[in-house]
Amino acid sequence: MASNVIGAVATLGLFAALWSGALSFPLLLALLLVVGIAELGFDISRTGYTVSLVPRERLPHANSLIEGANAVGEGIGPSVGGWLFDAVGAALSLLFDFVTYVCSSVLVLLNVLDRRKRKSNAAPERKPQQDEPSREETAKGDEDGVWQGVRFVWRNRILRSIAFSAGQFNFFTAAFFTIYYVFVVRVLHMDPLAVGIAATCSGIGGIVSSVVAGTLIRRMAAGPLFVATLFAPALAALLVPLSAYAAVCGTVMVIALVCVSQFVWSFTVTVNLVLSESVKQVAAPEHLLGQVSSVERVIALAAEPIGALAGGLVADMIGESMALYLCAAGLATSVAWALNRHGILSFRKPDEWQR
Repeated sequence: MASNVIGAVATLGLFAALWSGALSFPLLLALLLVVGIAELGFDISRTGYTVSLVPRERLPHANSLIEGANAVGEGIGPSVGGWLFDAVGAALSLLFDFVTYVCSSVLVLLNVLDRRKRKSNAAPERKPQQDEPSREETAKGDEDGVWQGVRFVWRNRILRSIAFSAGQFNFFTAAFFTIYYVFVVRVLHMDPLAVGIAATCSGIGGIVSSVVAGTLIRRMAAGPLFVATLFAPALAALLVPLSAYAAVCGTVMVIALVCVSQFVWSFTVTVNLVLSESVKQVAAPEHLLGQVSSVERVIALAAEPIGALAGGLVADMIGESMALYLCAAGLATSVAWALNRHGILSFRKPDEWQR
C-alpha cells in the first residue's frame, strides 16, 4: 500500500508540474524514477502478499489471474492513454493514473482490515521445499535482509537457475525489441496500423495464456515446461527476420508472420512468468520472499538497459536482420542455465498443484 501511495503522490506531483508549466527535464526524470521505484516495490511485496492470501494449491491460478490482469492493462492501457491525451490533454490524463493508484490503495487497505478481523485463522507455517536452507539457517544473525536474499538464491539451485535464465533472457529481449520496431518499419515496411495489429496479437497472446497457464502448470512437469516456454520465444523471434523473405507473397503474409511471432512470444512468456512466480513462492520461505524477489528483480531488470544499448550498437555494426538472428540465438541459449539436473528440472510440484 505504501508503494501505491508513493506512486500516487509522484503522479500528482507530475500533474501539478505539468499543469503549472514548471516541469523541467530533471524534475521529470526524478518523478519518473520515484514512480518506477514505487512500481518495483509493489511488485516485490505482491509476491509475499499473494502467498499470505492464497492457499498453495491455488498459487498457479492466482498468478495466472495477476498476469492476465497485467496483459489486459498492457493491451488496452496505451489505447486508453492515447484517447485521454487527445480528449483532455497530457496533464489531465495523468489524473487517470492517480485515480488507479488510489483505487488500488483502497482495495489493499480493505483487504488488510478484513484480514485483521480474521487474524486468529492464520494458516500454519509451510515446510521448506527440497534444496532449501532451513528457516534457522537463513534467519540467524543480524545480517542485512538483501544479502540474505542473495545468499538464499545462490544456495538454492532451483531459484538460481530461474534467476540467471531470466537475466539472460531479459538481456536479449531488450536487445531484440530495440531492433524490432526499427526492423518492421524500415525493412518490412509495416505501417503504424500493422505494427498496432501485431501489438494487439501480443496482448491477446498474454490474455489467452493467463487463462490456460494454471492448467498447463498443473498437468505438466515444472522443469520441462519452464525450458519449453523459455525456448519457444527464440523460435518466435526468428519469424521476424525470416518474414522478410515472405515479402514476395505479399504484405499480408509478412504481417501475419509478425503477428504469429508476437502471439507465440507473449503466450509462452506469460506461462513462464506464472510458473516462475509460483515455483519461487513455494521454494522460498515466506519470511524471505521479499528479499528473494528483490534479488531476482535486480538480476532481471539490470539486464534490460544493458541489453537495449547492446542491441542498438550491434544493429549499427552488422545490420538489423543479423542482429535479430543473434538475439534469437541468445534467447535460445537462456535455457542453458535451466538444464542442470539440480536446478528447475529437480523441482517437484506440491501435491496440492495436482488437484
